[in-house]
Amino acid sequence: MRDWLWSPEEVKDTPSVRAGMSLANEAKLRREGIRLIMEVGTGVRAKAWPTIGTAAVYFHRFYMFHTFQEFPREMTAMGCLFLAGKVSETPKKCKDIVTAAQNVFPSVYGQKNRNAFVDEIMGIERVLLQTMKFDLQVDLPYQYLIDYSKKFKLTKPEINSLVHTSWTFVNDSSFTVLCLIWEPQVIAVALLHLSITVRKVNIGLPECWWDEYIANLSNSLIDDICHKVLDFYSISKEEKMDFMPPRPFVLGQTPIMPAAAAGPSS
Repeated sequence: MRDWLWSPEEVKDTPSVRAGMSLANEAKLRREGIRLIMEVGTGVRAKAWPTIGTAAVYFHRFYMFHTFQEFPREMTAMGCLFLAGKVSETPKKCKDIVTAAQNVFPSVYGQKNRNAFVDEIMGIERVLLQTMKFDLQVDLPYQYLIDYSKKFKLTKPEINSLVHTSWTFVNDSSFTVLCLIWEPQVIAVALLHLSITVRKVNIGLPECWWDEYIANLSNSLIDDICHKVLDFYSISKEEKMDFMPPRPFVLGQTPIMPAAAAGPSS
């Protein structure tokens, strides 16, 4: 079993980059793939922890071995979501993922034949299994947020509020490659620290409160991780994803109708 971590230099030298893609374009395709996972995952009522988070990690790991040129992000994303549901014991039917994908992102998936779409998801799942050599268990930062925050000298509502903010940061960190470089414990510490800083909370502990959990974790390293997430927010403000849906879709609710198919407004 490998540890599934790479150096920052290795993460910049991916198969896609070696095949001629710019690092900026690869990063954009990663963000788009994670957005597809999150939106369709929400559509099939998957939770961030564990299903969507696990799918996001699979997605990032996959492209350390394969190229976006060979495996389009939209199919890999659905394969990751399908496999993550099985592994995290929150299985979603493949046909439900297809339904959600075609309703949430009609411009991406709407023209696909449903049966062929199911077959494609099954096919990419097999490639995922081979790529990861069936080493499918993923440790995510969420539980560590809860565990570490218990030591903070705050009221329960204050801790809950701090964890909620950190949870959002962890969700958004999925758009970055942090999960390829750092252990989930380190990410949890860094994003708790970011929440403490943003909310200007005094947790009643020494400045390096994380020493109890992770030794030799420097402030500069934590700041670097925080800036990776903050950089994502800066990029996402400027970046337009043309395929984004006009409103959310949730399985069992009214599907999104393309504008051309909608009747006249009353």
